[in-house]
Amino acid sequence: MSGGTRRRNVFVTGASGCVGQYLLDILIEDDRYHSYLLLREPLKLKSSVRAHPNVTIIPGTLADLDLYRPYLEQSDYLIHMATSWGGADAAYAVNFVQTLQLLGAVNHERCCKVLYFSTSSILDNDNRPLEFAKREGTDYIRTKYLCHERLPELGVYDRIVSLFPTLIMAAGKDKPVSHVSSGIPKVAPWLGVARFFKTDASFHFIHAHDVALVTHHLLAHDTESNELVLGNPAITVNECLEQLCAFFGNKRVFGRFEMTVGIMEWIIKVFHIQMSPWDYYYIKQRHFNYKQVVNPATFGLSTPFNTLAGILAE
Repeated sequence: MSGGTRRRNVFVTGASGCVGQYLLDILIEDDRYHSYLLLREPLKLKSSVRAHPNVTIIPGTLADLDLYRPYLEQSDYLIHMATSWGGADAAYAVNFVQTLQLLGAVNHERCCKVLYFSTSSILDNDNRPLEFAKREGTDYIRTKYLCHERLPELGVYDRIVSLFPTLIMAAGKDKPVSHVSSGIPKVAPWLGVARFFKTDASFHFIHAHDVALVTHHLLAHDTESNELVLGNPAITVNECLEQLCAFFGNKRVFGRFEMTVGIMEWIIKVFHIQMSPWDYYYIKQRHFNYKQVVNPATFGLSTPFNTLAGILAE
C-alpha cells in the first residue's frame, strides 16, 4: 500500500464456512483490507489465518451485538455470510431477526457497501421474488425470503448488494466440503443404473472459490444491479449425468428411459415417500434457470472451476 492510502476495514460474518474460507484466502493477501471476523468457533480456521496480521478475530455470534458493534462501526464494508440452515427457531433468529439487527447497526457515515448473501431459491426464473418460497419453503428458504422482503426498509439499503448463489460446489482438501459436493460420492455407486435414465431438467452451479472471487471483486467495483445471481451457465441433468459417469469411469451412456414427472409421482405414491409442498415444487419445476447470472468471467476474472469437469477434478 502507498503511504497515502488508508487500509479499509471489512467486517465479515460466516468466515469459517465453505465460501468464507476461500474468501479469507483471497482477502488476507490483499493489503488494501483488514478483516474483522465474527466467529462462533475460531478454531475452524487454519492457524495461519488466525495469526495473520490482516485479521482480527471477534469470538461471538450475531446475537452479541454489544460485543461486535465497536468493530462494525469502524468498518468500511460488511460481508454477511453467516446463516442457519435448519430448525424454525434458529433459522428465524439468525436469518431474519439477527441479520436485520446487524444490517441496522452498520455505520451509515462510514460503511460504503454491504454484500449480503441470500439464496437463489427465493427467486423465480425471471430473478423475481418467488411467493411460493415464502409460503412453503424450508425454514432456511422462508426466512431468507422474509429478510429480503425487509431490506428496503433499512437506512443502508442503497449500499446493499444482495448475492443469490445457485448450487455451491467445493471439496478442497483444506476447506469445508459444500452440501452439494458432499453428496457426489453417495451418488457415484448408483451411476451404473442412473445412466439408463434421462429427464428434462437443468440448473446452475458455481464453485465456492468463484463465489469468493466475485465477492472480493465487488468490494472495489460497483455493478448496475444491486441483486446478483451467482452461477455458471445452466447445465442439463442429462449432461451432468454424462460427465459424472465419465469421471467415475462408468460405462457409456446410451438408450436412456425418460423419467417423467408422472413416473416420479407414481414412485412417490407406491413407495409412500413423504414429500413436502416444497419437494413437489422442485419435482414439477425441474428447470431452475435464471434470467441472468454472474460468475468470474462476467468480471474478466479467470478460474479453473467454471465447468463441472473442472470442479470434479478438484
